[in-house]
Amino acid sequence: MGSDVFPDELRAAGVTPRELEIFWLVGDRLHNQEIAAVLHVSERTVESHVSALLRKLGGPDRRASPNRLILVEAAERLKALRDAAALPRPLSSFVGRDREIDDLRRLVGSHRLLTLTGPAGTGKTRLALRLADLATALPPAVLVDFARAAPGRSAEREFADALGLLAGEGDGSRAQIRAALAKGRHWLLVDNCEHVADGAAALLADLLATTRGLHVLATSHGPLRVAGEVVYEIPPLPVPEEGDDPAAVLSAASARLFADRAAAVSPGFEVTSENARHVAVICRRLDGLPLAIELAAARTRVFSAAELRARLDDRFALLTDGARGAPARHRTLEEALNWSYELLSGEERVLFERCSVFPATFDYDTATRILGYPPLSGAALVQVFPRLLDRSLISRRRQDERTEYCLLDSVRQFAHRRLEASGTADRAREQHARHHLGQGVAALTDLCGRDQAAALRWFGRHWADLRAGMRWALQRQDTTLAWEFLAGICTGWEVLGARGELFDWLDTLLAHPLPRGSLGVRAAITCAILLDYQDTERARGFAEQAYERAESASAQDRALALLGLGWTARAAVVARGSEVGVLERAVSLFERLGDDWHRALALFRLGLSVPDAPAALARLADAADLFDRLHNPVKRSNCLFHMANVAIEDRVRLDEAATWLAEAGRLAGTSGNEHERLHAEVALARLDQAREDHAAAEPRFVRLLSEFRQIGDLRCAARCLHGLGGAAAAAGDHRRARRRLAEALEIAVGLGDRNVLVTSLLLLAGADHATGRPDRAAVLLGAAENLVPAPLESPEPPLRAALRERLGPDGLAMALATGRSTPLTALRSL
Repeated sequence: MGSDVFPDELRAAGVTPRELEIFWLVGDRLHNQEIAAVLHVSERTVESHVSALLRKLGGPDRRASPNRLILVEAAERLKALRDAAALPRPLSSFVGRDREIDDLRRLVGSHRLLTLTGPAGTGKTRLALRLADLATALPPAVLVDFARAAPGRSAEREFADALGLLAGEGDGSRAQIRAALAKGRHWLLVDNCEHVADGAAALLADLLATTRGLHVLATSHGPLRVAGEVVYEIPPLPVPEEGDDPAAVLSAASARLFADRAAAVSPGFEVTSENARHVAVICRRLDGLPLAIELAAARTRVFSAAELRARLDDRFALLTDGARGAPARHRTLEEALNWSYELLSGEERVLFERCSVFPATFDYDTATRILGYPPLSGAALVQVFPRLLDRSLISRRRQDERTEYCLLDSVRQFAHRRLEASGTADRAREQHARHHLGQGVAALTDLCGRDQAAALRWFGRHWADLRAGMRWALQRQDTTLAWEFLAGICTGWEVLGARGELFDWLDTLLAHPLPRGSLGVRAAITCAILLDYQDTERARGFAEQAYERAESASAQDRALALLGLGWTARAAVVARGSEVGVLERAVSLFERLGDDWHRALALFRLGLSVPDAPAALARLADAADLFDRLHNPVKRSNCLFHMANVAIEDRVRLDEAATWLAEAGRLAGTSGNEHERLHAEVALARLDQAREDHAAAEPRFVRLLSEFRQIGDLRCAARCLHGLGGAAAAAGDHRRARRRLAEALEIAVGLGDRNVLVTSLLLLAGADHATGRPDRAAVLLGAAENLVPAPLESPEPPLRAALRERLGPDGLAMALATGRSTPLTALRSL
């Protein structure tokens, strides 16, 4: 019961504590003799107090009929007010928390003190009220709400008001509270303890120790640390996976909460196939935090789900205007977090702000190494870090024997704003960046074979940290640090796979000259390897730069430069025919250097460069075996993928190709390498198509196309488009086939890969022939023949023969000549 309703009215009338006891007993319709027996006083004393109550409350003698019931009516009225204030009735529906409700219903009956903990805005109060409504085995709950209590206000005063006691301060009031709770069974819901935790904890410890029938359900940001306390941490609501299926999105409670609250302010709002993905992203980015989701849903009066999603980077300006009547800290997301922040000590604030440099999970040892600098020592951090955990500002989770920590995204953004305001953000971000970028390079030995699984797990856990570190380095234009990371990994990117950010980082770095010395050689080789996914001619240019720079470098750098030359020659538009010899030299040099990792890589690229299928498969098998001996499952998987590609392209050993791909997929899965998993899947789709099973292949190509584009692997994106064109042609839809194949040619021209270009041109020529454009088909055929060092087939390919029949020998010759002389970029507009 809040002091603004009761017992302030009685206190203002001058009612004494003893008179108050008698007042409530009169309200229970006890006679004077019965009251005297309960209080162990004389009946005359009771009559004296009753007379005083009637005088103070403005009524006549209690014994005078018809005014006999005046005190009874007053007591019942105030009891009704007290009961109404004890448990506020929610005005909106309760969503989710089924598991938590089940857990808590079991716990409240068997433990006398149960504390719900969790970060601000996670819905602790709402859950406690819901539990009080459902738990019928306990007496009706009485709410003791510290939400509006000033930090210095005594816990006794709040308890006394809630229990209807005219208590003052100090030991006397505690004795009254203890006496009131000593009789019968009682259940207190003690809410919002975090800012008065010490006083509330001391009082609860005393009450629980001196009463038998008392149960307490408390809410706080952290444990109260009272003997016998059971702590139950309330997590955010489960969030949905990103997707367009409304039912799948609404299976997560956070999305249901968003939909419910959005419909309340925007009648007719529904989660549909058009907005489901946006709703899922909103819930995910808000970490399933109920307060944040409710505030976001309220904004659907103004913004669509897509517009809300786009504005979440400025969430503290967006997520305001909570419900009228709610506590101030629940009316904006920033105020909710500020409530917690203001309770921190100076050291706690410093550490909390510094923790915001971690964009994802982190472990304690890493936090100590990065954040333990003045004014925080390592010893102080040991003391302060657990206190942030206790205040639910840092979340934790255990995985096997590892404990990982993180800040919820909204909490992290709030903390980082405070860090920026303090003027110390750059030092913290530098510490974080240098640590993680250096650790990434240090993991290279394991990545290439010593303990690849552990290295891949490390990169998987810390990719967000590496991304943040590179962002800091590039913002500061510290190109040396950025190259030390990118070029320090160098050929290790073949294990980690293409990632979209890599190409963005290269674009930024290549606006500046390459570094000098050995770092410059490695930087050029790194560019050659990575750009080979997107622009083969540009990649070849960097390989040549590396070779020139390596003339006066170490034998290791010279061998790497040879590998880069051979790596990029295979796909060059202008055939050089030198890559086999260059790669053989690289294999020999790496063998002399005792570098089995790079020798295996050179063997692998050699397998992709030899001209005939049997030789290619033999070299690739040798490389796969060597990678296996090096305990490198990722590159073995990649070798098997390319072996399957060779078999599919030449329509040989297809059953073995299926076996190779099964192993490739298994290795990619166990190592957690997403790029190699995608490689295995696209080869399986191509194998289905080689077996004329277009129905199985087509949906797989559709899904993979998006994923390859996202990571920046344009070569495999073009392979997907080839497959989609083939599926459309097999279904007789040659116009759709042409659209897909024209898109593949667009990618191939930009990529500059001779092999992808030739395939794209030939397939597109076939589509043009099928749609009645033999002239255009012949031009494309001529462009394809111009890219290969020898005739495409002997005898004459079927397409060429068909075009000769349609156009005549002279017409075909003229069209082929046009194709040979037309720039590749112009072919896209045919």
